[in-house]
Amino acid sequence: MVQLRLCRAGGGLAEWVLVELQGHVEARDGAGLAGRLLGDLHFTCQGRPVLLLGHHVLYGKAVRLEKPLAVLTKAGQDPHAHYVARALVREKLLFKTRPKPIITHLPKKA
Repeated sequence: MVQLRLCRAGGGLAEWVLVELQGHVEARDGAGLAGRLLGDLHFTCQGRPVLLLGHHVLYGKAVRLEKPLAVLTKAGQDPHAHYVARALVREKLLFKTRPKPIITHLPKKA
């Protein structure tokens, strides 16, 4: 059995939300997505999440996780290493339907 020493970060723990997407999200230029803006996240009056990615819109739902997740960072060096709790994840935004295209201009028939 492995024992971990766990410390709590100063102040209260932050609450994070996990975003789950079905399929692949790729950048146009082939570069990675780290540190880049992915899209705009909005919520309807009923609290349903709406994600705008480029020219597509995704409708999702908020789902409570059965078991919360903890976001930990390692501090110190082995053998005196310990982990600091940074945030808790209790909820995820699930986008499992196909994206719908946003059409702003329809050509007229001649």
